[in-house]
Amino acid sequence: MEKVVFALNVEDDWPPVGAEGVWCERVNGNYRLLNTPFFVNGLANGDFFSAVPDPINHQIFEFELVEISGNSVVWMLNIGSLDISKLSEDIESLNCRIEGLPQFSSYAIHVPPSVDLEAFDDLIGRWEILGLCFVYPTWRLEG
Repeated sequence: MEKVVFALNVEDDWPPVGAEGVWCERVNGNYRLLNTPFFVNGLANGDFFSAVPDPINHQIFEFELVEISGNSVVWMLNIGSLDISKLSEDIESLNCRIEGLPQFSSYAIHVPPSVDLEAFDDLIGRWEILGLCFVYPTWRLEG
């Protein structure tokens, strides 16, 4: 397992960092992503991708998907500082996982292909009404 660092395009101070490190495993010269990214668009946990780190700063600027996992990613912003402990429990009861960067009010939700979409949509909808913001940067499920 190794940490692979992606360069990020920052616009209007978002994302709040210029690079994101993710855990990967090398497989036949490619990488398999082992966690859910907070800011890398187009990748989900379990995806295989090819990339060549920059020779100077060792960051990845471009990647190519080799094999998609079927997993999806939802990003969540909690700019209202809501208590999301109940949401976290409910997310995990749907066999999803949520990871957080509370210092940035930012969260990443791993959504497996087996998720009950109706229950997931209902849950997200209830929390959107309360003020949470959701983005679907890597969505591979059909409803």
